[in-house]
Amino acid sequence: MEINPTALDPASIKQWEIADKPPETFEIRICVFNAVDMPMMDWEGTSDVYFRGFFDSKEDVQETDTHFRNQDGKPDFQYRLVYRIQVPRKDYKFSLQAYDRDFFKSNDMIGEATVNLKQLIEDCSLVKKPLGLNETYYDDVLKPGKFQPLEFDSKDSSRFWLKLRAKDAKTGKEEVRGKVKVQVDILPAAQADKNAVGKARDQPNHSPTLPQPEGRLTLSLNPFTMFN
Repeated sequence: MEINPTALDPASIKQWEIADKPPETFEIRICVFNAVDMPMMDWEGTSDVYFRGFFDSKEDVQETDTHFRNQDGKPDFQYRLVYRIQVPRKDYKFSLQAYDRDFFKSNDMIGEATVNLKQLIEDCSLVKKPLGLNETYYDDVLKPGKFQPLEFDSKDSSRFWLKLRAKDAKTGKEEVRGKVKVQVDILPAAQADKNAVGKARDQPNHSPTLPQPEGRLTLSLNPFTMFN
């Protein structure tokens, strides 16, 4: 039996990479712009609305500021949440919860929305450049029908609405309690450092530039100032 000497040569054997992919760090920027159709949670027909966002409820939970005494169900925030996450990780789902703030008892949750960012983060890792969950990426990559339905803003396709849902305390049935407009951008950590942004509306304030929210009540010890 004749043996092919090249078959015994280690250099001729195809090598397969079986080591785990090294961890990578990404910056997740989530802008919470405003909400609509929010229920009034207080007896006087107002709500003190704020949002709470996280990937894991046990770590790096961030909150927006509060739109006090909102009366039209359209609280405005213009607030940027910024997260650093390392992948691979167990959970890629981002949760955004709306609450009615109460100073004398526990805050009431109005509703919750979630969005799974695994595909977007993996693609960001693949192309090594920032990616946003915009309408083009949604149509071409996520494929409507396979991904959760998203309603994109008619004036800016980089922004979309998430429906807030909660169970009715009496019937136990899930119901929609308004919706919130957001923007999601993923950046490799090194690129995020070179193009830094501030949290909330702090400087550097860009991509997008967030203005001061509208329709806010000015809090003061003078009641005539508060309701003027």
